[in-house]
Amino acid sequence: MADTVILNYSEAGRGIPVILLHGFPLSGAIWHEQQKQLSEHYRVIVPDLRGHGRSPAPRGVYEMDLLARDVLALLDTLKIEKAVVIGHSMGGYVTLAAWKRAPERFLALGLVASQAGADTEEGRQNRHKLVEKVVANGVQVVAEAMLPKLFAADHPAETPIIEPVRQLMLSTPLAGIVGSLQGMAARPDCGALLPKINIPALLLAGDQDDIIAPEKAQAMAAALPMASLTLIANAGHMPMLEQPDAILTALRKFLSNLGE
Repeated sequence: MADTVILNYSEAGRGIPVILLHGFPLSGAIWHEQQKQLSEHYRVIVPDLRGHGRSPAPRGVYEMDLLARDVLALLDTLKIEKAVVIGHSMGGYVTLAAWKRAPERFLALGLVASQAGADTEEGRQNRHKLVEKVVANGVQVVAEAMLPKLFAADHPAETPIIEPVRQLMLSTPLAGIVGSLQGMAARPDCGALLPKINIPALLLAGDQDDIIAPEKAQAMAAALPMASLTLIANAGHMPMLEQPDAILTALRKFLSNLGE
């Protein structure tokens, strides 16, 4: 079993611990506005996952369980027994893997523009083909492939949020790109877990998400015993950047209800 790595993270605020996990191939920087605002009432911790941002990027397959163990090790380091864990896209896969491994560590969980299902066979093959292209031509291949699909169609190419996301992708190490693509291709279907997740669960989805259809969030909400679902209008796969106020409103409502 591969060893965990020490994750880079930022921390702000006091109160209930809230862990915000980013998607592929980005970093915790995507959560900057939410961390800033939520830290007025909560202890908000935003890691860079293995192979992303300023965290170590060892070679190998980044299985979702391995990424989850990194996050749980961070909770141990910070002496956090229980937390609210909210994951975006691949970070959602990591959130589900962490719950499967250590459900007792969760106060609640959230999935943002994510899903419980495994890749289709075609999806797996496409990830492996992308690995080959990245190895041959560099990480810019991923940015070129993903960037046009990340945002709602009505966001013009010159929208200020787009270039920082491009730079985040381009700064992601090759080992992080390859390891994550291989890990996502190998991830198991977590659909059978959903009815067993007997804690509050928040599902957020952009109504124009071209990467993970919002219908998948609706299906998960139907399977989760304690789910609340919010579709974010005029948002694609990056709702925390496209519609930060709407995301903040949904997060605040969800977190405030935990104290009731």
